[in-house]
Parts: sequence; C-alpha cells; structure tokens
Amino acid sequence: MSSEKIKEVKAASEDVVETARDEIEAVKAHLERLITKHIVPALTNAGSKAENLTDQAVANAKELANHARQDISKQTRGPSSLVSIAISGVVGFILGRLSR
Repeated sequence: MSSEKIKEVKAASEDVVETARDEIEAVKAHLERLITKHIVPALTNAGSKAENLTDQAVANAKELANHARQDISKQTRGPSSLVSIAISGVVGFILGRLSR
C-alpha cells in the first residue's frame, strides 16, 4: 500500500472512532436521564409504599395481639385455670408462628 492510502485509512478509522465515542457519550447521557427521571422516582415510590405496608402490618399484628390478650383475660376469669393456661399456650404458639 502506498503511504497516501495508509493515511486515508488512518483518517477514516479515526473518524469512525470519534463517531463511536460520540455515540457512546450520547447513550450514556440518555441512560443517565432515564435513570434520573424514571427509575429513581419509581424506586423511591416503591420504598414509600413498602414502608406504609410494613407500618400497616405492624399495626394489624399489635391489634390482633391485643384482641387475643383481651379474649384470654376474659376466658381466664372462668373456673378452670388449666384451661386458661392451655389457651394462653396455644395463643402464644400461634402468635409466635405468625411473628416469624
């Protein structure tokens, strides 16, 4: 090959490299905009929803435990303390299983 032909090929390859770099930079900028505008807000929203659901679940569990405690206290006022102990054990076992 002649030196002129080599220079032409080298110039063409440099143009291709520069074009590829520009396209990669454009894709990176587009990806950053996409992440900033869509993905980050969606993840933030999902986190907020998960926190609300967790708070609701905790509140429901506390309410169930309170009702169970009230029911047990009503039942323990009865004549048989062994029945009360058995009921307390069963309720404690169930609540223990639910809390895992």
